[in-house]
Amino acid sequence: MLSKATFFERLISIALGYPVMVLGILLFGARTLQAQDSTMTIEGRVVLQQSQQPAVQTGVGSYSNRPQGNSFGNGGSAMNDIVIWLEAKSRNTSFVQTRDEVPTLDQVDKQFNPRLMAVRVGGTVQIHNSDPVYHNVFSLSKTKRFDVGRRAPGDNRVVNFDQTGKVDVFCDIHSNMHAVILVVPAHTFAIKKISGDGGFQFTDVPKGFDYMLHLYALGDRSKQIDIPMTTTDKVTLETIRLGS
Repeated sequence: MLSKATFFERLISIALGYPVMVLGILLFGARTLQAQDSTMTIEGRVVLQQSQQPAVQTGVGSYSNRPQGNSFGNGGSAMNDIVIWLEAKSRNTSFVQTRDEVPTLDQVDKQFNPRLMAVRVGGTVQIHNSDPVYHNVFSLSKTKRFDVGRRAPGDNRVVNFDQTGKVDVFCDIHSNMHAVILVVPAHTFAIKKISGDGGFQFTDVPKGFDYMLHLYALGDRSKQIDIPMTTTDKVTLETIRLGS
């Protein structure tokens, strides 16, 4: 049997603990709601106008930039020919990012695959030769100059990109090969390729920041869309047209 002192001690403990427990539940619920309300979705659609892509000057000669791939939308450009990235306008902004996989710039049927890719500054790209012939991948771009040399079938080389900008990539053996690597800032929230119908969507975008949406298509067609700070849960952009 409990003594009177023990009984009253437990009674007081229950009486004091109940409001504390209720307060804890309310605070937990508030934090959960705040977390749910702190992100938004940004979506839109791109229409790419078809253009003639001229030869690209490397500094040592002209290399062709021929269109390839399946078409979509009204523009007739390949899906892999458009890349978009969402960047915080403040350079001091940092996002918690999962570790990016090392992208591969492959060589298949004497063409680069993909022809367009993006990587965050400080990232690396693996250059792989899936062809049964030799390739010599190089770039003379100001953003990144490199030359992996003559590489046999199945060979891999990794190149680091430590400066933002555009990198034109060629093969010294096959002059019809051309690819573009875009090196984007570290404060980029996400990088995406356009889907088959030209649509795109960024989810779980943190609120409370001003953003800039960047679009780039082969042929040096680019556009920037300003997205001011907002408290809405979804931002749907008007159709974005990339001209020739």
